[in-house]
Amino acid sequence: MIGKTIFFNRQLKLLIFLIMMGGIIASCNKKIETEPDDNLPDESIHGVIRVPSDFLTISRAIGESYAGDTIIISPGKYFENNLLINKAITISSEWKMTGDVSKIDGTIIDSEDKILFTITADSVEISGLRIINGNHTLNIEANVRVMHNHFVNNLDAMSFESAGGGYAGYNTVENDRDDGLDSDIIFNKNNHGSDIIIENNTIINSNDDGIEIRLYSYLNQNINYILRGNTIVGSKNAGIQIISYDVNTGKKFQIHHNIIRNCKTGLGCMEGSNTVEDLAGATKMDEQVLFYNNTLIDNQMGATGNNYIIAANNLVKGNSLGGFKRFSEKSAVINNLFFGNGGEDLIDIFESVPRSGNITSTDPLLDNTNFKLAANSPCIDAGIEKYEFDSIKILEIAAKFFSGAAPDIGALEVN
Repeated sequence: MIGKTIFFNRQLKLLIFLIMMGGIIASCNKKIETEPDDNLPDESIHGVIRVPSDFLTISRAIGESYAGDTIIISPGKYFENNLLINKAITISSEWKMTGDVSKIDGTIIDSEDKILFTITADSVEISGLRIINGNHTLNIEANVRVMHNHFVNNLDAMSFESAGGGYAGYNTVENDRDDGLDSDIIFNKNNHGSDIIIENNTIINSNDDGIEIRLYSYLNQNINYILRGNTIVGSKNAGIQIISYDVNTGKKFQIHHNIIRNCKTGLGCMEGSNTVEDLAGATKMDEQVLFYNNTLIDNQMGATGNNYIIAANNLVKGNSLGGFKRFSEKSAVINNLFFGNGGEDLIDIFESVPRSGNITSTDPLLDNTNFKLAANSPCIDAGIEKYEFDSIKILEIAAKFFSGAAPDIGALEVN
């Protein structure tokens, strides 16, 4: 009876909406555009299904939903797994409706060492949930948004390992048994994958990598990755690891304004499909990596590179084995600050690699707790805004990312 009531109400609201729109269209020739509210689903058009008041289980709610619906899960603990999402729906907690962040940790889904959701439809959103004890917990095979979740004790919390993409932002991942976020984005005959933004996530104590990306060997896949504003702490392998299969896929990376601490390496470029971090760098990896305005602190190695990594405005401090290693051919190391690293600041860097504007042996005056610069730090306005090579612009930092005459060095601007 509940399902029939939801269906009837949805159809009635939709009919009213269509009648109203008919009147609007008849009286106005120009297109009307509105911005949707990210927090509040429009109940006048789409259905809002509540668990457990409308349906006792998330599985049943998904089965009874239609594209465009929002499933709101009330606080409590739920044991569900192996759920297929093949339509464009939103699954969230009451945080989605109220903005009350306490609803996130109060709404717990335990998938008992299995996949929680396999997502095969574009425009799905998973948000505002505490998700625990899963195995490749979100198996994402489409263009999806994953935001404001708290993942604890999963084996790969977010897996963009199939031909997916989309957005992963403002999530917290703790004590992951493998990688906090896997973003291989493979190619298949029906879908070559889509661009992805990974931003403002906090990833703590991953047993392997904070973020792992396998490139595989798909020619001309040409996916754009943006990894920005993330804080990655305590990964046993790399904070961010990019694994080459020694074929140029055309993928491009912007990795900027991240804080990476207490990992084996901040950024690890690997070759030969090797995923066990060896700090060797990737001499056969030709994908472009723009690596700028990151703070790399107290790792074993700051970063290992490839044949085309532009490293600018990074603050590299206290890394026990050294700063940057194995940057070659088209790479550049410019306007970075190196301080207190146990090994050399630059290791096995090709002689032809530009290395202007770097600051060495100067204390950055960095607060080791909040990673902010002191007002008199030598990092302030010491970065570059753009980098060109042979009159070709390769890197240009958007004005919204800095406030002074030039970008500061490191992940956080003073102002």
